[in-house]
Amino acid sequence: MRTLQIRSPLRAALALLVFTGSAAAAQDPSSALLNDMEVRQLVARAEPADHARLGAHFAALAEQYTAAAKRHTSMSQGFGGNPNRNLGSGMSAHCTRLAEFNTQSATTVRELVTYHQTLAAGVPAAPPRDAARFHAGAGAPAPSEQEISALAAQASTPAEHRALEEYFLTLAKQYTAEADAHASFAMVYRGARVTQPGAQHDRLAGLSREAAKEATTAAAMHKELAFVPR
Repeated sequence: MRTLQIRSPLRAALALLVFTGSAAAAQDPSSALLNDMEVRQLVARAEPADHARLGAHFAALAEQYTAAAKRHTSMSQGFGGNPNRNLGSGMSAHCTRLAEFNTQSATTVRELVTYHQTLAAGVPAAPPRDAARFHAGAGAPAPSEQEISALAAQASTPAEHRALEEYFLTLAKQYTAEADAHASFAMVYRGARVTQPGAQHDRLAGLSREAAKEATTAAAMHKELAFVPR
């Protein structure tokens, strides 16, 4: 009996720790957030479990937009009381518009929660207005280096290859923008007859364009692999 009296409190303590940990995880909605690449991947695959995960993601995203709306409303009121009237009135209006944008986004993603929960239950549903923007990853964080590496190591399904295709297409756009910026700088320096910096920007523009080509080629490869039968 004495042994049982010792073990029982221990079991109770362990159970409390497990319950507390689970509750803390449940109260941390940010843990349900997907990165933008995962969002596009799950939307493309569209299995019931994918819809359940998307529902949780959009619920967490709605909380973030709601918090942002409250923050910008508070900032608008704060700027309104700023003694510098030029700064106060202008920034107050900007923050008010941001709060309105946040509120509208929160409304849309809450509708997406219901939409994906309905699909997860196997019931047909029509997507809400402006769903495409959030299905494309709006509001979701960019994937980390570890997440990209993990996806590259396991990519085999069409949805995974499409996600990597989107990643490389985005990368190609970034490199192209960098190339255009360097080309503009080179032109400015040449116009000012400053030779060395202009040549350096020409070289950087060339490197960026080569990188854009490589990323575009990689995207094309994943696009083809997405249609390869498994």
